[in-house]
Amino acid sequence: MPLSRTSREDIVITGIACRFAESPTLEAFWRNIMLRRALFTPLGETAAPRKNLFDRSLPSHASLLGDLYACNPADQYFPRKLDEGENQDVFFAVQLAIDALRDSGTSVNSLPTDRVSLRIGYAPPFNCASVNWLQHTVFLDQTLEIIRGFFPGASPEQIEQTRAQLASSLPEPNPYAFMSAIGFTLASWTAHLLGFAGPALVLDAGGVSAHQAIQCAMDDLLARRSDIALAGAIQPPLSPALLQGLSGAMTFSRAQALQPFGRDADGTLPGEGGALFVLKRLKDALRQQDRIYAIVRSTGIAAAALDHRQRIPSPERMTRALTRALHAADAAPDTVTYVEAHGSGVPHADQIEAGVLHEVFGGRGHDLPLAGVGSVKGNLGHTLWAAGAAGLLKAALALRHRVLPPSVPIEKPLAKLATSHSGIYLLSDARPWIGRGKAAPRRACVSAMDFTGTCAAAILEEYPEPT
Repeated sequence: MPLSRTSREDIVITGIACRFAESPTLEAFWRNIMLRRALFTPLGETAAPRKNLFDRSLPSHASLLGDLYACNPADQYFPRKLDEGENQDVFFAVQLAIDALRDSGTSVNSLPTDRVSLRIGYAPPFNCASVNWLQHTVFLDQTLEIIRGFFPGASPEQIEQTRAQLASSLPEPNPYAFMSAIGFTLASWTAHLLGFAGPALVLDAGGVSAHQAIQCAMDDLLARRSDIALAGAIQPPLSPALLQGLSGAMTFSRAQALQPFGRDADGTLPGEGGALFVLKRLKDALRQQDRIYAIVRSTGIAAAALDHRQRIPSPERMTRALTRALHAADAAPDTVTYVEAHGSGVPHADQIEAGVLHEVFGGRGHDLPLAGVGSVKGNLGHTLWAAGAAGLLKAALALRHRVLPPSVPIEKPLAKLATSHSGIYLLSDARPWIGRGKAAPRRACVSAMDFTGTCAAAILEEYPEPT
């Protein structure tokens, strides 16, 4: 169980890097949030359902990285060039790590590399390396069997010539290709390329991967396993195979934009991207005169409990994750004035979450400020393994800017978020985040949910600037 706030040191965010649709920098990300932009692109033929076992509704739009995925970190960090048949996601991870460290005021070359840990949420079921390896082996053999069936008179020489021609059209695998296809190598290779010698692990917890990574990074710092911890999550480019598979577990919208907590919402839209956070102990950050985005007070995670008939989350597990995070932070619910919610646009899930938020945060005295609720998925879609990272990023920047961030326009919000009798409300326009001094700091809760129903929450708090 996480240590309570009173029995441990504070952990702070001193650097951040992100890449999401039309958001190559923190400034671009925040500008898109403040402009209430819905950053979705048509998927074209990818959205067409197939008339067989996989005849499921696919999204018509998605939030895509485009050219922002094509990272090319400084050459000195790469002893060799990655081939096309290797997993290119390592470029993306290394670039985010370099940018996050730079944002924190340091560089890879100046780090105490044996005191740096890396915890990264990542586990796509397909990447270019795994697909290429299958194409060279299983798929190629299956294709040749089909060809033999159509051309039973083909000689062994002709079949082998066909094999060679098919293989030559694929990226040539090398000794690194298979290992790069295995998800766990992303963290170790990233750490190796950057010279980190501390713990480096991939964490797969679906949509709550970033929360789990943040918790592990905090544990690294508190246990003195590291002095600098990088944590976050990435979701590389979406493939038709991934979307087809997820369509059996997620309700995709057929609309052009996503409506978190909207009464007319019909599902979610997927997205790509990632964010990494640099974490330090507060005392170290102050000694090094670092900029501080926010204090990470706590996380809370509750294992899956899903209604398998309707695939909706359990209100009890959502409540448990929130209350665990609040308890670990030694924070009362009425001290939270911003909730960055999961808010996926899936009708049943949003209704349940709105009800849970109303129960946990809605009861507060008349003299206390209300809690604003928002969801970054209205801007960027459900970024799958990076969904929690996007929410943590938005909340951290909101604390840094002292602004309650706006949501994309929602014409008909759910009643639980639109009633005057509740202590929570759905944010529409940006509002100044009024503070009440050191005794009652600005405080945010970031909620996330996995595809299978595992729920997570994190409590972030402002660091009071010296007066």
